[in-house]
Amino acid sequence: MFFRVKKSPSGKVLQLLESYRNDEGKPTHLVVVSLGNADIPERVRSRIAKCVEARLYGRPMLLEPLEPDVQHWIEFIVKRVDRLQRWRPRRSDSAKRPELSSASIQRAASQDIDNCGEVAPILIDQVEHTHTTTLGPTLLALKAWEDLAMPQLLQTLGFNQAQRNVAAASVINRLVDPASEYFIYRQWLSNSSLPDLLGEQILNGGKERFYRVSDKLLGVHDKIEAHLRDKAAAQFGLNRTVLLYDLTNTHFEGACLGNGKAKRGMSKQKRNDCPLVVVGMIFDEYGFALGHRTFSGNQSDSGSLSQMVDCLQSICADQELPGQVLVVVDGGIATEANLKLLRKNGYHYLVNESRSKRAAFAEQFDSDDFELVPNRTKNGLPRPSVEVKIFDREVIDDADSDEEEAESYKERVILCRSEARRKKELAIFSNAEKRFIEQLKKLRKRLTTGRLKQEKKIHQAVGRLKAKNPRVARFYDINVIASNGDELANLHWQRKKDRCACNEELLGCYVMRTDYQGLNADEYWQLYIGLTNAEDGFRVLKSDLGLRPNYHQKEERVDGHIFITILAYHLLQYILHTLRLTGDMRSWYTLSRVLSTHCYTTLLLPSVDGTLYRIRKPGQPETAQREIYRHFEGIVARAPTGRSKISGKTTKL
Repeated sequence: MFFRVKKSPSGKVLQLLESYRNDEGKPTHLVVVSLGNADIPERVRSRIAKCVEARLYGRPMLLEPLEPDVQHWIEFIVKRVDRLQRWRPRRSDSAKRPELSSASIQRAASQDIDNCGEVAPILIDQVEHTHTTTLGPTLLALKAWEDLAMPQLLQTLGFNQAQRNVAAASVINRLVDPASEYFIYRQWLSNSSLPDLLGEQILNGGKERFYRVSDKLLGVHDKIEAHLRDKAAAQFGLNRTVLLYDLTNTHFEGACLGNGKAKRGMSKQKRNDCPLVVVGMIFDEYGFALGHRTFSGNQSDSGSLSQMVDCLQSICADQELPGQVLVVVDGGIATEANLKLLRKNGYHYLVNESRSKRAAFAEQFDSDDFELVPNRTKNGLPRPSVEVKIFDREVIDDADSDEEEAESYKERVILCRSEARRKKELAIFSNAEKRFIEQLKKLRKRLTTGRLKQEKKIHQAVGRLKAKNPRVARFYDINVIASNGDELANLHWQRKKDRCACNEELLGCYVMRTDYQGLNADEYWQLYIGLTNAEDGFRVLKSDLGLRPNYHQKEERVDGHIFITILAYHLLQYILHTLRLTGDMRSWYTLSRVLSTHCYTTLLLPSVDGTLYRIRKPGQPETAQREIYRHFEGIVARAPTGRSKISGKTTKL
């Protein structure tokens, strides 16, 4: 084999050719594979061609390349040949046949490869496979991408075929194996099943095409999000009357000086040493993402809502939501000004108050007039009890200016007591208190051994300790006993028993309030639980879909990274909701592990005449995998087929 540069109307094309003699004995050249404008250095082309030929024919490699770039091109070319399945090994009659026992020949001759053509008996004991790529999760993600009509949408938005494929690869990678654009280009894409599913042309081009497509997707993100809102609603018949708004943030690796939004703030991942950006998202009650905005890293939770009202209004307009839309927000967002803003724009609110405000309702929590939330079961087993209580109160809405008059309205307060939440909060407090006591003992040891003597530094150490343990420190009195003569300084602390007792009585209790009057206690509680959909969505975005950390430096790259992650979340939610409707409540982590053993592979079939047949085929899905696939109409038919180049016959998955 050897390389040749061929001129074409679109430019120069690098081809790998094979020389052989035809039936008339004349030398002939056959194109093994075309590599486009592949930048293979001319000085190593001969070595690469010899190594590729040895790999394709299963011969020992006499010339073993050591350079990483050379090895990369050998792997790249062999994999491309296997995927295209256009090249067939030339049978060599002069090849030395291996010594076989009569039993081996009988076993090999009894094999029928796809019941097609005449081939020499296969050496069963020497059958191998190579270039195995995971198919299951990628196939399911691509099915979701197509069911949501993303290829058609991108085509109408001006994306050509190559750009649509790159967009699909970027989003699917974020779902099945989150990686940077450079890693997608350099490692992941060629070692995935996407070239088998979307075609070999997806490997053409450099890493810059991923950045360009990211920029282009970001430029039309409003249209894409509107399309996905409509598609999910039509697909599942969603009746959206509740919207959930929450925020998260993601940190950067590096100073990120090229991004004006990268600011220091309170990181939810405790990475206050890194610049951040804040992501505000709106979900529906089913967990589908409806819209998002990115803010500066120092954006306060409460200050973001005013900037999200326009997004809320566009969602309600294009979804034709009724006027009585209920917006569920967390206590950190629900300032009085924000609640007034929601009311002015025609929205109702449901707020989960912070833990610090439940002490104001201690007497009401101590009463016995709570209702038990019914039907608390999971998989037929009873779940820990939840009790709910409602009462109304009058709220005065302060005027914005001297010319306006203050208005009053009714607000409904929902008190909840959860046994499971009480146990969780008690365990958290106990562990925090244990750590706090251990730190106090270490500090006292520093004082009594004379390692810390200066009074000013002692008080600073105590202050740092309190700041580090705010959950527990407020329940302790800490006294520093100054040194006196030969006596070193000491540290004493005492637990505030009465205050701790009051706090423990309120563990597991939480407060909600709303201006919506049309529901009972159980229904209000169910709406609040819907807020966990948003929290679960953020957890998936950050942990499973690679939202953090963000390695980009430019603002548009950062925003594009976030948007591609959100698109991956749309695919994920489509898959999970489809399965939930069938009673399958498994997480994506579990599903992807089940599907990961469904793979594509290249079979190496050596024959007794010395020919090595290379057949690239998908495996047969196992029972558990078929059970998942059957809930997605047409996915098995959409799955790729393996083609045996011995006969060209198609073998269905």
